[in-house]
This record gives sequence, structure tokens and C-alpha cells, in this order.
Amino acid sequence: MFMKVFIRTFPSAEECELFESILQTKWPELLQQAPGVRFRGLSNKQAPHVSIVVWEFPDENSQRLVEKLIDENITRFAKTLAPKTMTVSGKVTMDFGDIYAGKA
Repeated sequence: MFMKVFIRTFPSAEECELFESILQTKWPELLQQAPGVRFRGLSNKQAPHVSIVVWEFPDENSQRLVEKLIDENITRFAKTLAPKTMTVSGKVTMDFGDIYAGKA
């Protein structure tokens, strides 16, 4: 499994909300082209101007496909809003625990 994290810091919470609404509108349909890929958005009440997205990919080909979809469908919105963006990606090398253990 491979993962990529996007951390985007916007000038305001309103701009962050606007960008996240674009993600909510675009990704459900776009992800139909990328089976096995998972998108997670995180929010932090102490930093409402920061958007964090965590991607999970079954393989590198899926990651490349999603990165292409980002370039084609999302990047122009990010450039318009001009957040500071940091990304980190890599192969999962450690995975401990089961968050669903003991839950019915």
C-alpha cells in the first residue's frame, strides 16, 4: 500500500471551506476511475484554514492515476486560491493495530 498526504494552508477558513467543497463535489465521481483508492479529509477546529487530505493507494499505478486526475481536475482550483502546499508520500512500511477490533 502507498499513501500520500496533502497539507494545504489557506489564508482564511472560508477559502479552505471553498476548496474542500470542490473536493466533495469532484472526488466521488472521479474515484470511480480508480478502484481500491481511498480518500480521507481531516479537519482541525484549532486550524480551520488548513486542509489535510490522506490518500491510500493499493499500488503505484493507482497513485499515478490519481495524481493525473489531481493535475487535470483539482490543481487549477488550488492555484486560484493559492494555499501553501506540502505533500508527503511513500510506501507503508509499518501498520499496527486494528481500529475495528472488538467492534460489531
